[in-house]
Amino acid sequence: MRLHAGLGGQLIRSCDVYQELGIVLSQWVEHTQRFTVDVAAYDRVRDEAYDVIAKRVDAGLEAGLPLIIVDAVYGEWDKREQLYEICRFRRARPTIVLCRCDELEEIRRRFLTRQGREREPEHEASDLSVFHDIARRWQSPVNDVLSDGTRPTILTYDTLAGFVIVDRVGAPEIAERIRLVLGSPLFALPRVQTR
Repeated sequence: MRLHAGLGGQLIRSCDVYQELGIVLSQWVEHTQRFTVDVAAYDRVRDEAYDVIAKRVDAGLEAGLPLIIVDAVYGEWDKREQLYEICRFRRARPTIVLCRCDELEEIRRRFLTRQGREREPEHEASDLSVFHDIARRWQSPVNDVLSDGTRPTILTYDTLAGFVIVDRVGAPEIAERIRLVLGSPLFALPRVQTR
Protein backbone atom coordinates (compact mmCIF):
# COMPACT_ATOMS: atom_id res chain seq x y z
CA MET A 1 0.00 0.00 0.00
CA ARG A 2 2.98 2.27 0.58
CA LEU A 3 3.96 2.04 -3.09
CA HIS A 4 0.41 2.79 -4.17
CA ALA A 5 0.24 5.80 -1.85
CA GLY A 6 3.49 7.13 -3.26
CA LEU A 7 3.10 6.24 -6.94
CA GLY A 8 -0.63 6.07 -7.58
CA GLY A 9 -1.95 3.72 -10.24
CA GLN A 10 -4.26 0.77 -9.73
CA LEU A 11 -3.66 -1.43 -6.67
CA ILE A 12 -4.56 -5.11 -6.85
CA ARG A 13 -4.01 -6.96 -3.56
CA SER A 14 -4.24 -10.72 -3.36
CA CYS A 15 -5.74 -10.42 0.12
CA ASP A 16 -8.66 -8.42 -1.30
CA VAL A 17 -9.15 -10.96 -4.09
CA TYR A 18 -9.13 -13.77 -1.52
CA GLN A 19 -11.82 -11.96 0.45
CA GLU A 20 -13.95 -11.37 -2.66
CA LEU A 21 -13.71 -15.06 -3.57
CA GLY A 22 -14.54 -16.16 -0.02
CA ILE A 23 -11.10 -17.67 0.54
CA VAL A 24 -10.42 -17.52 4.27
CA LEU A 25 -6.75 -18.25 4.78
CA SER A 26 -7.09 -19.17 8.46
CA GLN A 27 -9.64 -21.83 7.51
CA TRP A 28 -7.22 -23.25 4.93
CA VAL A 29 -4.46 -23.32 7.53
CA GLU A 30 -6.76 -25.45 9.68
CA HIS A 31 -8.12 -27.59 6.79
CA THR A 32 -4.63 -28.41 5.49
CA GLN A 33 -3.25 -28.87 9.00
CA ARG A 34 -0.80 -26.04 8.39
CA PHE A 35 -0.23 -26.96 4.73
CA THR A 36 0.70 -30.59 5.39
CA VAL A 37 -2.39 -32.43 4.04
CA ASP A 38 -4.81 -31.82 1.15
CA VAL A 39 -2.77 -28.86 -0.08
CA ALA A 40 -4.05 -29.54 -3.62
CA ALA A 41 -7.51 -28.33 -2.57
CA TYR A 42 -6.02 -25.06 -1.34
CA ASP A 43 -3.94 -24.79 -4.51
CA ARG A 44 -7.12 -24.89 -6.62
CA VAL A 45 -8.72 -21.90 -4.88
CA ARG A 46 -5.36 -20.12 -4.76
CA ASP A 47 -4.96 -20.60 -8.53
CA GLU A 48 -8.43 -19.13 -9.01
CA ALA A 49 -7.33 -16.01 -7.11
CA TYR A 50 -4.20 -15.66 -9.26
CA ASP A 51 -6.37 -15.96 -12.39
CA VAL A 52 -8.59 -13.13 -11.12
CA ILE A 53 -5.51 -10.99 -10.46
CA ALA A 54 -4.22 -11.69 -13.98
CA LYS A 55 -7.56 -10.73 -15.52
CA ARG A 56 -7.53 -7.45 -13.58
CA VAL A 57 -3.99 -6.67 -14.68
CA ASP A 58 -4.92 -7.39 -18.28
CA ALA A 59 -8.05 -5.23 -18.07
CA GLY A 60 -6.12 -2.37 -16.49
CA LEU A 61 -3.39 -2.47 -19.13
CA GLU A 62 -6.00 -2.77 -21.90
CA ALA A 63 -7.66 0.35 -20.48
CA GLY A 64 -4.35 2.17 -20.76
CA LEU A 65 -3.52 2.51 -17.08
CA PRO A 66 0.10 3.64 -16.81
CA LEU A 67 0.80 1.79 -13.56
CA ILE A 68 -0.66 -1.30 -11.93
CA ILE A 69 0.69 -2.47 -8.57
CA VAL A 70 0.08 -6.11 -7.73
CA ASP A 71 0.56 -6.71 -4.01
CA ALA A 72 0.87 -10.49 -3.87
CA VAL A 73 3.44 -13.23 -3.48
CA TYR A 74 4.56 -14.30 -6.94
CA GLY A 75 7.11 -16.84 -5.76
CA GLU A 76 6.42 -19.38 -8.47
CA TRP A 77 7.61 -19.09 -12.05
CA ASP A 78 4.26 -20.08 -13.59
CA LYS A 79 2.44 -17.35 -11.65
CA ARG A 80 4.96 -14.71 -12.75
CA GLU A 81 5.04 -16.00 -16.31
CA GLN A 82 1.29 -15.44 -16.60
CA LEU A 83 1.78 -11.76 -15.75
CA TYR A 84 4.90 -11.49 -17.90
CA GLU A 85 2.92 -12.67 -20.92
CA ILE A 86 0.12 -10.21 -20.24
CA CYS A 87 2.72 -7.45 -20.01
CA ARG A 88 4.32 -8.57 -23.28
CA PHE A 89 0.96 -8.64 -25.05
CA ARG A 90 0.00 -5.21 -23.67
CA ARG A 91 3.52 -3.77 -24.21
CA ALA A 92 4.12 -3.08 -20.53
CA ARG A 93 7.40 -3.54 -18.68
CA PRO A 94 7.16 -5.72 -15.57
CA THR A 95 8.97 -4.64 -12.43
CA ILE A 96 9.36 -6.83 -9.36
CA VAL A 97 9.83 -5.55 -5.84
CA LEU A 98 11.08 -8.36 -3.62
CA CYS A 99 10.06 -7.49 -0.08
CA ARG A 100 12.39 -9.31 2.31
CA CYS A 101 12.95 -9.74 5.97
CA ASP A 102 15.74 -12.16 6.78
CA GLU A 103 15.29 -12.10 10.57
CA LEU A 104 13.16 -15.08 11.61
CA GLU A 105 12.33 -13.56 15.01
CA GLU A 106 10.99 -10.42 13.32
CA ILE A 107 8.97 -12.55 10.91
CA ARG A 108 7.47 -14.43 13.87
CA ARG A 109 6.69 -11.16 15.61
CA ARG A 110 4.92 -9.81 12.52
CA PHE A 111 2.77 -12.92 12.22
CA LEU A 112 1.89 -12.77 15.91
CA THR A 113 0.69 -9.17 15.60
CA ARG A 114 -1.85 -10.29 12.99
CA GLN A 115 -3.50 -12.86 15.25
CA GLY A 116 -7.07 -11.94 16.06
CA ARG A 117 -7.22 -9.61 13.04
CA GLU A 118 -7.47 -12.24 10.29
CA ARG A 119 -10.75 -10.82 8.98
CA GLU A 120 -8.88 -7.69 7.88
CA PRO A 121 -7.54 -8.61 4.43
CA GLU A 122 -4.01 -7.34 5.02
CA HIS A 123 -3.75 -9.40 8.23
CA GLU A 124 -5.18 -12.66 6.86
CA ALA A 125 -1.85 -14.49 7.16
CA SER A 126 -1.46 -14.86 10.91
CA ASP A 127 -0.07 -18.37 11.19
CA LEU A 128 3.63 -18.94 10.55
CA SER A 129 2.73 -21.98 8.43
CA VAL A 130 1.71 -19.52 5.68
CA PHE A 131 5.29 -18.24 5.61
CA HIS A 132 6.64 -21.79 5.45
CA ASP A 133 4.23 -22.66 2.62
CA ILE A 134 5.44 -19.64 0.65
CA ALA A 135 9.06 -20.58 1.33
CA ARG A 136 8.39 -24.15 0.17
CA ARG A 137 7.05 -22.89 -3.16
CA TRP A 138 9.65 -20.13 -3.65
CA GLN A 139 11.44 -19.88 -7.00
CA SER A 140 13.53 -16.73 -7.12
CA PRO A 141 12.73 -14.32 -9.95
CA VAL A 142 16.31 -13.04 -10.06
CA ASN A 143 17.17 -15.10 -13.14
CA ASP A 144 13.82 -14.76 -14.91
CA VAL A 145 14.05 -14.16 -18.65
CA LEU A 146 11.03 -12.82 -20.50
CA SER A 147 9.84 -14.38 -23.75
CA ASP A 148 11.47 -11.56 -25.73
CA GLY A 149 14.85 -12.32 -24.15
CA THR A 150 14.87 -9.30 -21.83
CA ARG A 151 14.67 -9.42 -18.03
CA PRO A 152 12.28 -7.68 -15.66
CA THR A 153 13.47 -4.82 -13.49
CA ILE A 154 14.02 -6.16 -9.97
CA LEU A 155 14.43 -4.23 -6.74
CA THR A 156 14.88 -5.77 -3.29
CA TYR A 157 13.29 -3.97 -0.37
CA ASP A 158 14.60 -4.88 3.08
CA THR A 159 11.46 -4.34 5.14
CA LEU A 160 13.33 -4.41 8.44
CA ALA A 161 16.20 -2.06 7.60
CA GLY A 162 14.04 0.04 5.27
CA PHE A 163 16.34 0.25 2.27
CA VAL A 164 16.15 -0.68 -1.39
CA ILE A 165 18.75 -2.37 -3.54
CA VAL A 166 18.32 -2.12 -7.28
CA ASP A 167 19.19 -5.60 -8.55
CA ARG A 168 18.50 -5.17 -12.24
CA VAL A 169 17.23 -2.23 -14.24
CA GLY A 170 15.29 -2.56 -17.46
CA ALA A 171 12.95 0.35 -16.71
CA PRO A 172 15.09 2.99 -14.94
CA GLU A 173 12.34 5.59 -14.45
CA ILE A 174 10.02 3.34 -12.46
CA ALA A 175 12.94 1.79 -10.59
CA GLU A 176 14.00 5.21 -9.38
CA ARG A 177 10.45 6.17 -8.42
CA ILE A 178 10.08 2.96 -6.41
CA ARG A 179 13.45 3.50 -4.77
CA LEU A 180 12.48 6.99 -3.70
CA VAL A 181 9.15 5.86 -2.25
CA LEU A 182 10.51 2.87 -0.34
CA GLY A 183 14.07 3.52 0.57
CA SER A 184 16.72 5.79 1.82
CA PRO A 185 18.83 7.17 -1.06
CA LEU A 186 21.91 6.57 1.10
CA PHE A 187 21.52 2.80 0.77
CA ALA A 188 20.01 2.54 -2.71
CA LEU A 189 23.04 1.53 -4.68
CA PRO A 190 22.70 -0.66 -7.78
CA ARG A 191 24.11 -4.20 -7.44
CA VAL A 192 23.77 -5.29 -11.05
CA GLN A 193 22.51 -3.40 -14.05
CA THR A 194 21.58 -5.11 -17.31
CA ARG A 195 19.00 -4.61 -19.97
